[in-house]
Amino acid sequence: MRQMRSIQILLAAVVAGIVGTPTASWSQEVETTPQVEAVAVASATENERFEGYRFLDADGRPLPFQSDEEIEKYLSSASVVSTKKIPVGVSHPRKVLLAGESLRVNAVFKNVEIKKKNVRDPTSTGRARLYLMWRDSYVYDVAAYHLDRLLGLNRVPPIIIRKLKGDSGSLQIWLEATITENDRRESGYEPPEIARFNQQRETMHVFDNLSGNRDSNLGNCLIDRNWRLWFIDCSRCFGTSGDLLFPEAITHCDRRMWRALNELDRSAADEALSPYLTRAEIDALFVRRDKIVDHLQGLIDEWGEAPILFDQRPPTDTAPWTGQ
Repeated sequence: MRQMRSIQILLAAVVAGIVGTPTASWSQEVETTPQVEAVAVASATENERFEGYRFLDADGRPLPFQSDEEIEKYLSSASVVSTKKIPVGVSHPRKVLLAGESLRVNAVFKNVEIKKKNVRDPTSTGRARLYLMWRDSYVYDVAAYHLDRLLGLNRVPPIIIRKLKGDSGSLQIWLEATITENDRRESGYEPPEIARFNQQRETMHVFDNLSGNRDSNLGNCLIDRNWRLWFIDCSRCFGTSGDLLFPEAITHCDRRMWRALNELDRSAADEALSPYLTRAEIDALFVRRDKIVDHLQGLIDEWGEAPILFDQRPPTDTAPWTGQ
């Protein structure tokens, strides 16, 4: 049964373009499609971490600062000009216009904090799970950001904790010129390179299982004009369960993420995550990490590294939308 499942995984990946033959078609030894010149696709030296994406101000112009530290500092110090409700999302987020340093920047504020006992929660897979303690918290959004950086993914936008009109919550920079995966499908936009797009979805599946994302859905993924996926709305992640919510979705892994998972250091994780997660929640995170590593190692042992691990393909084209 396991072998049949593995064969189905491999064949599906070949059809989708995630992997090719035992020497993957997008490996470093094989020439890849060259990048096209476009405004949204920056050079590697300009913004390598985000594959060409530039954080923008409220008027669509690149911010003069792009590092996490500079963005976090701006989010902490800029004045609040206005707020308005965002008509989507169960956590009732608000779009915030900030002003400072002669700049106007949009951000999203969430102050959801709900705790319940003995909750049977149907996850995005449709399978209901019983949680002795269920929590939906803005603090988890911030924890997801720091976990993302520990792994070197750089797919969760910079976010801090800040008070807004007396309410403590998370404040995250708004990703201009992006759309949700839901909107992409409804608008009929097709990725120019399906293999790269599917590779990024594989990364999302691993991250969602690692973080225990109970609300993984198409609305919680943004796509920028370089067809790069960003992970948002992580307030229903983490918790104290060591179970993987949908392990069957883990079929491949980015090679750098694979190394980062294996090398994830407990002391470094404690330092980065303890302001936001309890010790039990960090313990559960490492239980899930071990299960993911064991699962992927089983696939590697059966098929070898080349069909399972991949090197992320670079952006090759820009999307037609102007974004939100």
